[in-house]
Amino acid sequence: MSQNDRLLRWLRANPGTSSLEITVALHIVNVTGRISDLREQGHRIDAVRERGVYRYVVREAAQLALAL
Repeated sequence: MSQNDRLLRWLRANPGTSSLEITVALHIVNVTGRISDLREQGHRIDAVRERGVYRYVVREAAQLALAL
């Protein structure tokens, strides 16, 4: 399983995870690079700033449709 696959699975299971938390849990050093890769693949990943820390959330197509 690639780093991108592991990261996407982690974000789906743990929404609101910070870059540091991902690095510690998955041993992925360049988290922002992998987030960019996932975005290029068409995944919608939002960065929400909470008390100065960016936390990542995957937005699934079904969630986006409900917002309309």
